[in-house]
Amino acid sequence: MIEREGAIKVYSEVLGAKGAKARLVKVWPEGFYEVRLESGGKMFTTLLPVASTVILASDPEAEVESLDVVER
Repeated sequence: MIEREGAIKVYSEVLGAKGAKARLVKVWPEGFYEVRLESGGKMFTTLLPVASTVILASDPEAEVESLDVVER
């Protein structure tokens, strides 16, 4: 799960971003991600439309060991 103020990567055709470093600030009910996006070594706050933006956590989640046996 991506935490508030968590480090993320942003993929957005609108912005032309392909894995840009950012921090998630808020998800607005109006359909926007509010993020602090790194560009040119500086941080900028921007709103990106949820419908055309993909965000990923910067760090992968820990792997969960699968169980071979299912109890019934």
